[in-house]
Amino acid sequence: MKMTRSLLAVSALALSSLFVACSDDSSSTGSGSSECSVTNGIVIVSPAAGDSYKAGETITVVFGTDIAKNGFRIQYRPNADAKGVDLTEESVGPEKPDGKTCYEVKVTLDEDLVTPSKDAVIRVIPYDDQAKGENSATFTVTE
Repeated sequence: MKMTRSLLAVSALALSSLFVACSDDSSSTGSGSSECSVTNGIVIVSPAAGDSYKAGETITVVFGTDIAKNGFRIQYRPNADAKGVDLTEESVGPEKPDGKTCYEVKVTLDEDLVTPSKDAVIRVIPYDDQAKGENSATFTVTE
């Protein structure tokens, strides 16, 4: 019985490590995922539609891409049509994305930069091809 529990615990630990994809880096690479699969573009998995955050909170932006354009900018926009504010000081993300992997970037919704909104979006933008940028689903940011 103890052996069975030990094997189950080790198996559970091994399985959970397959799904943990982030570290303390501002731009860590996760594992492959069908929700991050994309061809000639960017897909944003998180923030997701209906998520809610407070200004000042640190969030994790999760995206997939196959665009190799010298890194990415992460912007906050109070709505899809508004001008964005950069949430990163320098390029983030992969240099050679594969179109299958989820990439995670931690950003802070700085209270001095973000405006509370019920229609907020995060925009991930390739540095060398602004037209290829993509918006997340809408989410809420409160004071």
